[in-house]
Amino acid sequence: MSDYRVRYKNTKFSNQKMELDGKSFDHCQFENCMIVLETGETAVSGCTFKDCHLMLKGNAYTVGRIIKLFTGQSPLKVLDLEEPLFEQPDEKGPKTKGEKPNEGQNHGDL
Repeated sequence: MSDYRVRYKNTKFSNQKMELDGKSFDHCQFENCMIVLETGETAVSGCTFKDCHLMLKGNAYTVGRIIKLFTGQSPLKVLDLEEPLFEQPDEKGPKTKGEKPNEGQNHGDL
């Protein structure tokens, strides 16, 4: 698929959830973003990613699992993050009742 309705060029994205499917990105910057990919129908060229997390869903997640079968290694970590994505935990305690800071965020390898 090469005819994308939404195209970004030389754009900076920060502190947000970005769904890549159906869009093209040319020389964009992503900083502290949650990158979501489900179908893989995207074009990404010359982009940089700093302190970002990748969430695979649907077909993209299935491809990640197949890569693990072929290589014997996990290409990615699976994350479980609550919305809002960039809310900072309160300094007095955890953001979810009964949860320690940073607990429950990593659900293991793909």
